[in-house]
Amino acid sequence: MTDTNSSSKITESESRASDTNEDLGIGRVAAERSTARFVNSDGSFNTRRLGLGWLSSQNIFYGLITLQPALFFGFLAATFILINLFFASLYWFCGADALQAGSNLVLENRFWRGFFFSVQTLSTIGYGHVAPASLAANIVATIEAFVGLLAVALATGLLFARFSKPMTRILFSKNMLFAPYQNGMGWMIRVVNGLQSEVLDIEALVTLSWFENIKGAQVRKFYQLKLERQKVAFFNLSWTVVHPITQDSPLWGVTEKMLLESDAEFLIVLQGVDDVLFQRVHARGSYKAVQAIWNAKFADMYAPTSLGYVAVDATKLSDYQKLG
Repeated sequence: MTDTNSSSKITESESRASDTNEDLGIGRVAAERSTARFVNSDGSFNTRRLGLGWLSSQNIFYGLITLQPALFFGFLAATFILINLFFASLYWFCGADALQAGSNLVLENRFWRGFFFSVQTLSTIGYGHVAPASLAANIVATIEAFVGLLAVALATGLLFARFSKPMTRILFSKNMLFAPYQNGMGWMIRVVNGLQSEVLDIEALVTLSWFENIKGAQVRKFYQLKLERQKVAFFNLSWTVVHPITQDSPLWGVTEKMLLESDAEFLIVLQGVDDVLFQRVHARGSYKAVQAIWNAKFADMYAPTSLGYVAVDATKLSDYQKLG
């Protein structure tokens, strides 16, 4: 009796450990209650963490590094103008004689004179046409010089972090295919390196997430799919990621209707080494059951050339042909 209970406890423990390894860190409760996709088509996570507070959950440095280029440079320009407007106001409050102007100065407006003097002080240009003439103005100029040193250092650090960050642009096919493969069927997607730089030792991890009926309850399960080839040494053209649907595959015997009813989602993670910076890069993708094309194969995307090199046409990445 004791042996039976012990064996049962071991089996339950192994089952829980297996489930823990399958849930990808999303959490079983959250996974079972959600019917939305976990990863968006662009690779971003479709998740939120609530109750943290806006300020406590923000990291300005990371936010500025990941900001879109146009917004990033717009933020720098706006910050530069606001700082100068602030110090121009301080110079204006210092009085009419706070700034001493040369005899050949055309700009008569006190505020704008202070603004452009602030620009010269903050950026350490110092043309010499305007100078602080009172104690208050000299104190403000001293503070602004210190702020300018910090601002230049911070802006330089942000620019360096953005430009030194390893970049990757891996393009995913719009659809996943269920196609004939080695006298059977296979699940397939196609990816292309969208940058001129190379990615080495790229590895694919594909996880299937769907609902299963277990003892009358809908339970979300996760399965890591075995691939025909888990890793490729060179990824400078295209790669068709294939999961052979054999008898030990969770997709064995699955039909289009079953895939839709189970709310299936295929989560893809690609990881490799950037050939220029020799740093790890990654890309994410996701496919829902409605994106599946059955009984089709990817169209040939190799482009003929007369210059002796191998080429692929990235515009044909998602092209496929239906089979009879």
